[in-house]
Amino acid sequence: MQTIDNEITLDEEDLADIIRGSAVLGCGGGGSPKNGWRLIKKELKKGKEFKLINVSKIPNNKRTVSVYFVGPIDGNRKYRNLAAEALMELESFLNEKFFAVVPTEMGGNSTAVALSTAARLGIPTVNGDMAGKAVPELHHSVYYVYGHKMTPFSVVTLHGDVMIVPRIRDDINAEKLVRGIVSSIKSKVGVASHPVKGKISKEILIRDSLSYALKLGKILREKDDWVLKFLKAGGLLLFKGECIFLKCKNENGFTIGELELQGTDEFKGESYKIWFKNENIISWRNNQIDVTVPDLITVLTMDGEPVINSELKAGKEYVIFGFKAPDVWRSPKGLKILGPRHFGFNIKYIPIEKRKLKLKD
Repeated sequence: MQTIDNEITLDEEDLADIIRGSAVLGCGGGGSPKNGWRLIKKELKKGKEFKLINVSKIPNNKRTVSVYFVGPIDGNRKYRNLAAEALMELESFLNEKFFAVVPTEMGGNSTAVALSTAARLGIPTVNGDMAGKAVPELHHSVYYVYGHKMTPFSVVTLHGDVMIVPRIRDDINAEKLVRGIVSSIKSKVGVASHPVKGKISKEILIRDSLSYALKLGKILREKDDWVLKFLKAGGLLLFKGECIFLKCKNENGFTIGELELQGTDEFKGESYKIWFKNENIISWRNNQIDVTVPDLITVLTMDGEPVINSELKAGKEYVIFGFKAPDVWRSPKGLKILGPRHFGFNIKYIPIEKRKLKLKD
């Protein structure tokens, strides 16, 4: 890692740590880190540089853009960087070059898409993102919370189809539109959206997301006492156990399912269930609600490898960790957009740190 003129140049080890840590923050979604790493390796082999810039260093009058894939979690299918193609289509439409790429969310593939796209185009990636975690729907972004639409945006399919959307009623309609395309062609699509001026991005983006991912990824790479180090890094140990039940299906452009764990070690005799919609949304410990969105629920193997939900396996042992959501999602408007009621659970959100204290009483 090298810092020159406010830009950090990331080396291969930094990038691997960021992708691993982003997969943790992906909460079971955010795409396959294996596919994400393939995109990064492709640019590394071309000699491209991966530069990171802090949110505060974005010029007020320059535009940032977010690039990403939309669709169900598909760890086995390989895609070219459709998001990079979508960015170039959006630049052509606007007749303007973007200053930097903002990760739409944190995830093993999502973060890699942003990094590899920026490297391909020779521009920096912003050390921040629109969610602080992986999220299932397009309007789950800080821009939407603060009233900024994602338009104009572009969509590119695996077949090379291109769509530019100059205007839309709101980001909820954009979600329906893009998800409808995904459902009809049964494939992910690449999207470039939120061509926002730096003055706005600097005010509302979640900061230092990639730095935090790098920190978590380094802990996992070094392996030693990773559970203890995760606790010191802000994580909460929720459960350890063997997966005894798993149900998963692709529906309307999402990967939806649930799993159940039977406790091991200090959790022996207990049970843990998680329901997910691409990302882990809500969990139950011993049939009582434990953690809900917007807080983070993430699954790792016993030796500390983050697991996306499409790669869960019955009979394997896992460690479940939780993390606090960024403050924006804990606000009244944030909870309306990304709280448990949005996903059909008529329950009050209780912050993860308070819920865990309650369980100890």
